[in-house]
Amino acid sequence: MTKKTRPKLFNKEYQKEWSETHKYKHIHTGEYCKFEAYVAEYLILRREEAFKKPKPSYKFWTVGDKYHDVFMRNMKAATQLKKKFDEAIIIAAIRSDYFENIYHIGIKGYGPTGWKYNQVAIEAIKCYDKVQKNFLKKQKLTEEAEVANPKSESKKLQKRNKQYSNKKSSLNRLRKQ
Repeated sequence: MTKKTRPKLFNKEYQKEWSETHKYKHIHTGEYCKFEAYVAEYLILRREEAFKKPKPSYKFWTVGDKYHDVFMRNMKAATQLKKKFDEAIIIAAIRSDYFENIYHIGIKGYGPTGWKYNQVAIEAIKCYDKVQKNFLKKQKLTEEAEVANPKSESKKLQKRNKQYSNKKSSLNRLRKQ
């Protein structure tokens, strides 16, 4: 019985494998990352495209890069949002029309944490979540109504009464001979 060894935590090989915590891929590098890093990277790249700025440097989230602080604020905000909402809801809300002109979840704040929520972004996520929940409720209600009231007009299979005619065809003539 062979034992599969996992790569060490801060090894380059660690980011090349999928795991429960690292199930998203960096858009920029293709390495596996956490949900928070994926959201932060997506928002920064979308902002740069919207304002027609040049693409950020390779691994722009490292210390010393000009996008590092913005990346960290978005990442911390995404970490806190994950506690309130599901990951799929957050990503779907960010990709939806609700987030059309919103480019940051966490903005600079002067306090002990150094960041605060972008309230417009939070409201957009809440609205998207509410719309999705209402849609799922309506869908469940229609499914329950269909199950409770099965169609009484269901057609039963009927036997075919029509028989082939006894007209004299060339095949019938040959059979009789």
